[in-house]
Amino acid sequence: MVSWTPTIVILDTEGKPHYRCTGFLPPFEFCAAIILNGAKTELDLENYDLAIKCCDEVIEKYRGAFAVPEAIFYVFIARYLSTHDPKNLRAAFDMLSQEFPGSEWTMKTNPYKQIGR
Repeated sequence: MVSWTPTIVILDTEGKPHYRCTGFLPPFEFCAAIILNGAKTELDLENYDLAIKCCDEVIEKYRGAFAVPEAIFYVFIARYLSTHDPKNLRAAFDMLSQEFPGSEWTMKTNPYKQIGR
């Protein structure tokens, strides 16, 4: 059900919704958000390589967008899930704490600082 416009919903090939956004974003932010949420959809579908590719695109092409800290979080989650190497989780904390120290995504990685380098 759509109760407000614009509403964007990302569905997989089975028609299952993976992402929903209500409200306007400027084009730069919108593009970053769509690519990031496509990455999260691929993560849900266990397509880790594609999720990593999408997150990397947000990180590289959309510097300054609100989606970048979340993309950093998810790129390392996807790398962890594809390798089961916990150093990827620590790398998420290291990068986020350096580049976005006050971000909610940095706070979410705080437990990972306990993982050895």
